[in-house]
Amino acid sequence: MSPSFARNTLLGFASGAAVALAGFVGNAIVARLLGPERLGAFAYVVWCVTVAATIAAVGIDVVQQRFIPNLRAEGRDDEAEGLIGATTRFSMTAMTVVGVVLVGYLCGPGQGALSGTSPEVVITVAAIWFVSWRLGDLYLFYLRGEQHFGEVAKLSAVSALLKVSTMALGAWLFGIPGALAGYIAANLLPASRVFRLLRKKPRVGSGLRREVVKFALGSWAVGVIGSLVFGRTQVVFLEHYTGLTAVGLFAAAVTVAEMAVQLPPLLLSALLPRFSEQHGMGAEEHMLRLYRTTTALIAMVIVPLCLGLAAVAPVLIPALFGAEFADAVPAASVLLVAAAISSLGVTTLYLLYSTGKTGLLVISNAAGLAITVVLGFLLIPRYGLMGAAWSRGIAQVLVVLVETWYVTRRLAFRPPYRVLAALTVAALAQAAVAYLITVQWGGSVSLVASIPAAIVVYLLALRALSVTSMVDSGLMNRLVERAPEHRRPAVRRILKL
Repeated sequence: MSPSFARNTLLGFASGAAVALAGFVGNAIVARLLGPERLGAFAYVVWCVTVAATIAAVGIDVVQQRFIPNLRAEGRDDEAEGLIGATTRFSMTAMTVVGVVLVGYLCGPGQGALSGTSPEVVITVAAIWFVSWRLGDLYLFYLRGEQHFGEVAKLSAVSALLKVSTMALGAWLFGIPGALAGYIAANLLPASRVFRLLRKKPRVGSGLRREVVKFALGSWAVGVIGSLVFGRTQVVFLEHYTGLTAVGLFAAAVTVAEMAVQLPPLLLSALLPRFSEQHGMGAEEHMLRLYRTTTALIAMVIVPLCLGLAAVAPVLIPALFGAEFADAVPAASVLLVAAAISSLGVTTLYLLYSTGKTGLLVISNAAGLAITVVLGFLLIPRYGLMGAAWSRGIAQVLVVLVETWYVTRRLAFRPPYRVLAALTVAALAQAAVAYLITVQWGGSVSLVASIPAAIVVYLLALRALSVTSMVDSGLMNRLVERAPEHRRPAVRRILKL
């Protein structure tokens, strides 16, 4: 693991974590201020804008992360500059077209979910958010492609503060439109800088253009279908069959699950550019080692987090969102267990993107979407909220299993199954301890005891199972060597723990 990759990973995580944490805190505050029914309307609008933003991306975000570092690594800087100029202009055009369709949908078929609000105001704010989101993302993904993660971190820190403060104040004063305004505030800073990319002349050679278009179309299809599979598509079925209150409860359950699900992309924000760079240099052996190590390290964090949150959900959810959301606990537990599995597919996803295997991603996500729709009609009308949770969980796990099978059988990139099994045992042990303490004590005070106890049990289990040596026997020594010389003894002692 190179120093630049480790630094970019840390900066990418810090920037993404700041925004994600702000979103989580903001959503918790909004849930308390709005209550389940109005939160349901809010969640419906958020889902509509999210899907529209994914469609409007037309795969440009992934193109920037794959082709910019690849072209730079091959010394084709002029082509990289021309590609940036071309993708910027095309992305803005797509944003305009999709934005018109979004407003039309919310003014027509989607307006039924906005009853009890001021539809005109909500739709206007949603449209402004959509535009600011697309412009902000266009600039941030350009920075990621250039591997300028320091600037990403600075922009994200300011955006996070603006987001949580505006969401809380806006929901308190203006309800749903005010809460949506927090998303606008989060994107204002990066969106204001995107126009500097228009200075780059849009020049792309025919050979590169064919390659980019083919990759972008595949990535676009994967992004759109994936947003329906891994997004909150179940809110459409819940709103139709059960009502907005169920949508609000589902939104609360998903918010807790996404608190864990968002970690892998944040921790691995530098991985796709790194994979693309190595693929451009033909360093297949390094890609394999990086794939196995990062998958194991992500599992070391995400599996215990998901299972631990599921164990304390009966206390955690009412404490975060209020007693009105207690019925969301079983759904949250199901979603968190599914997330413990599906989140491990992020490294596989980036590996497939970096090698241009978008066709397989289209197939896997299309299968997941088919399952989502079929189970939406079969489970949600009968089981309501729990049917939505099972529908989402089954579809997401299926997608990850298909993609993992492909990289194992077709690309010979075998995940570290032995490490994953040991980590699962350790995570189950800490989750059991957390659950027992939560059940015995009850109330928010149980979290003060259950969370530290779970962490201690997990660390002891990792040490007993020698998980670190399974991940990479030389990893600890390399980390120690990269620390400042006067800090190496302390770093070594901490890692040994």
